[in-house]
Amino acid sequence: MLGESLLLTSGLLVALGVYGLLSTRSLIRMLLSVEVMFNGALLALLTLAGGAEGAALALVAVSLAAAEVGVVVSLAVLLFRRRGVLDVAALSESKG
Repeated sequence: MLGESLLLTSGLLVALGVYGLLSTRSLIRMLLSVEVMFNGALLALLTLAGGAEGAALALVAVSLAAAEVGVVVSLAVLLFRRRGVLDVAALSESKG
């Protein structure tokens, strides 16, 4: 019963992340939505894998996600300094 509720929660997290990703144009909010989706997938992985192997795989995945967030946030800061906006639609319309 606990495994089923954890899988349901992970599915809801992924769905919430997809909704957030599709409903916003802000780069930071998109990053947060991707992280929510990642956490949902990680919860499903931990639920299904279990044991020490699942925990080790989850630790590697969390480390990779932290590195990814660092890169994306630094790119967002650079974009904001150069363009003055984090709206994805405005960034795609700008030239140079």
